[in-house]
Amino acid sequence: MTNIYDAIKEKENQIAIFQAQISGLQAEIEALRVAARILEGGSSIPSEPNRPVAVQSNSAAAGAEKKRVWP
Repeated sequence: MTNIYDAIKEKENQIAIFQAQISGLQAEIEALRVAARILEGGSSIPSEPNRPVAVQSNSAAAGAEKKRVWP
């Protein structure tokens, strides 16, 4: 039988790994966006972002509102 504290620690470690993977994927996505802009002949640094990078949900709020996170 697994100790509850060990199970919690294992889940926390899994979350940390997933967060690191997500950060890496976000960096790769941004690099691909820059490459796409360069290939299209545009600037590599946009003057105004046109797409959200992610949508965060605020689960603490009763309505679980979502807000967009812009690069």
